[in-house]
Amino acid sequence: MFELIQKTILAGIGAATMTKEKVEGLVDELVKRGDIPSEDRPKIVQDLLTRVEENERLLEEKVQKSVEKAIGGLGIPTKAGLDAL
Repeated sequence: MFELIQKTILAGIGAATMTKEKVEGLVDELVKRGDIPSEDRPKIVQDLLTRVEENERLLEEKVQKSVEKAIGGLGIPTKAGLDAL
């Protein structure tokens, strides 16, 4: 049950995060409009993707802790707790 809740939440969050294609498309649009030089495109794309990955990791950690806290508050045993029995 815990894993299902976690996967459901993370799937919703994943829909809100940027994919590589989306980042590239946004940066390409900025290049096209002349907001950034085309030679800076690879670095900007990589920097944005690094930020996206870090934000996803941090968000996943927060979700994990929140789900664990919610389940703990309900008194539902975890897999580790059941295995210990």
